[in-house]
Amino acid sequence: LALGVVAMALGETDVHPRGRMKSAGIALLLFFLISSITELTLPYPAIFAPVLAIMAFILVLVGGIDSRLQGVTFGSLLILVYTMLGAGNSDKWFHQPLLLTAGALCYSMVSILLLYHRPYRLLTDQLSRGFSYLAEYIELKAGLFPSNPAMQRSIRNQLAQKNTQLAQQIEACKNDLYSYSEESSPDAQSQLSSYYRKWFLLQEMQERVISSHEQYDLLTEQVKNSELIEGFGQLMRELAKAIALYAESMITGEPYRHPLSLRWTVSAMQRMLEDAKGEAHHLTLSLLMRNLIGLEKNLRENEESGSQIDLSAFYARKPERKRLRELLTPTHPRFRFAVRLTLGWLLGYGMMLLLHFEKGAWILLTSLIVFQQTYSATRMRLFHRVLGTLLGVILGVALAQLLPTHAGHILLLLGSIYAFFYWLKKNYTIAAIFITTFVLAVFNLLSSQGVEVMLPRITDTLIGGAIAYLVVRFVWPDWQYKQLPTLLHAAVVKSKRYFESIYDGSVSDEEYQHNRRQAYNADNALTSAWKGMRLEPRKSRQYEESAFNLTNLNHALLSYISAFGVHKHSEDLTEEERLFCQKVSGVLHYAAELLTGNADQSRLDALLQEASCWEERIEELQNKKANRRAGLIYNIAHVSRELLIETKGILNSKSK
Repeated sequence: LALGVVAMALGETDVHPRGRMKSAGIALLLFFLISSITELTLPYPAIFAPVLAIMAFILVLVGGIDSRLQGVTFGSLLILVYTMLGAGNSDKWFHQPLLLTAGALCYSMVSILLLYHRPYRLLTDQLSRGFSYLAEYIELKAGLFPSNPAMQRSIRNQLAQKNTQLAQQIEACKNDLYSYSEESSPDAQSQLSSYYRKWFLLQEMQERVISSHEQYDLLTEQVKNSELIEGFGQLMRELAKAIALYAESMITGEPYRHPLSLRWTVSAMQRMLEDAKGEAHHLTLSLLMRNLIGLEKNLRENEESGSQIDLSAFYARKPERKRLRELLTPTHPRFRFAVRLTLGWLLGYGMMLLLHFEKGAWILLTSLIVFQQTYSATRMRLFHRVLGTLLGVILGVALAQLLPTHAGHILLLLGSIYAFFYWLKKNYTIAAIFITTFVLAVFNLLSSQGVEVMLPRITDTLIGGAIAYLVVRFVWPDWQYKQLPTLLHAAVVKSKRYFESIYDGSVSDEEYQHNRRQAYNADNALTSAWKGMRLEPRKSRQYEESAFNLTNLNHALLSYISAFGVHKHSEDLTEEERLFCQKVSGVLHYAAELLTGNADQSRLDALLQEASCWEERIEELQNKKANRRAGLIYNIAHVSRELLIETKGILNSKSK
């Protein structure tokens, strides 16, 4: 019963009560079917081995269609392994399928009833988490005002990680909103619109927070008034506290109260900036201040920020779905993942039979949890799983001695599963500790052998982890250096489109938001691939230095474009500024073409020569007071030129 609850809870993805009922119905049917087939064929290894392979391959492949089926099929794979673990505990084959399904049914009933009681709770949780990440990002960024060269690299690395979390969370909010829209009736649209506007607000504030108006070390060195720079850091910290309060108010349901300390800090900074009029970098600092005031205004007015966008088109949006035919190709990552997991399970089952492990299904369970679609993700998950299991065994054995009674085991079981789900999305190592103590409590309740099965669990975990590592390492290894050219091209193209959306006045707000989100997601994918590349074997890290430089340049480009986008409504661009933007866009287009090998390379030297004269052209623009955003455009132009030079370097290294 308890394992049925765990499988259903881990496979749960739908945020709407009606959608959750649909996924629960599919899951319960699959759970009973998979468990029954496993029970009936497990005593006959020659039959069970091909059945295991077929079920694993089909379930993994079908899980790639959409998020609902991904959750349901993952739960079904867990049920398959749990059935193997519990085989032999009953004389009747149907006892275990019924009990596992009954546990899943009990959980589903409670889950659906709670969701009907508070139908928007999960949407609120997701959006609140997004604002929390935003607060953490700006708190980290405050450490760059003033900039300490010794700390700058560390802070930038932390900012990159937090930016990845934020981009992924915004995408998760989008998927949940689209899923909710699909299941909602027209009567619910007015209430759902409030959540869409909060999502728009989160994206607008993300653009403000990620934007860079100037190099931070340059500002720290050249601005004479150090208190002014420190004041910007303090204002950012106050904003971070206010955003965290806003995120908390969404969870608690209490009305958000804008902090008086934030208003006071804004007023104090405005006076300090006014006193520094005429100093170097005053225009840059004024634009930065305008951005932070805009952030404070976003927070104060919250949902009013997205009120200009027509929501009618969003109510018809649906979550992304793939056709099964798309997945049935050897080049698709999901197909390769299905093949790897199937092979890993067959090897694990073979080891279980060869070594006569009574509870050898833990090998399969470890492989299922550890297997990820990339080598680097698998390696990280393997480390967390093994460490968590070892620590969990130590903690579990100690707690079993302290709580030797049935009541103590039940208390340990309930406490462990609560702690597991609490930590699952926060820290997988800690989650693995508590799922291990949960298993110990389960076996103590079933047969008073919880402590005895811990040593086999460690052995099986190590074997299952080793199998997962070897299969991912040698079977269709999907090295990141093969993906980087495609990801770099996509990132540059989408950054260019985002840039053009700012200076092209014909783009609608909805299209602008879409282009901005696409650019952030492409940058996030590129950064994640680069991080994954660093964990891969050294011989597979081709073009490592160039990839690192291009990844950093693209992120810097996106930060400067964001700063440009923040001020797009403040005043119209002059014709000179617009023409210069078009030249920069042309360089970005050419760099993207170079990455795919489709560019006319005879134009390269002429473009580089033209770009080398941009400083003089920017100085001419800045001498005219009307060109107030020439400095922001120059930052974009400078990084675009560096990106073109780095791309040329990759071409030269390939031709040698």
